[in-house]
Amino acid sequence: MPHRIPPEVAQDIGPFLNRLAEFGYQPTDSRYSSESFGNYYVDLASKTSWMRIQRDRSQYYVNAVTAARRQNDGILRAFDDKTEFEQAVLDWLSAA
Repeated sequence: MPHRIPPEVAQDIGPFLNRLAEFGYQPTDSRYSSESFGNYYVDLASKTSWMRIQRDRSQYYVNAVTAARRQNDGILRAFDDKTEFEQAVLDWLSAA
């Protein structure tokens, strides 16, 4: 059975998660906390890798298998702009 994303998360990044699915990433776990200012995370896995998309204090982060590669590619940082974050992750995956 596929993992169900909390509605609040789907509202925020649902289309982005659909784009990640095009790269073979499927949600495996997630958590949303209304008590923590709407912070959340979504764990995703592909056949060969995993990543965690996280929103904390209105900033977006990605954690993935290879932190050194993320740092070299410029995505090992917090993003204030969701659109910029999503594009950086998609560009990173496209370059892989």
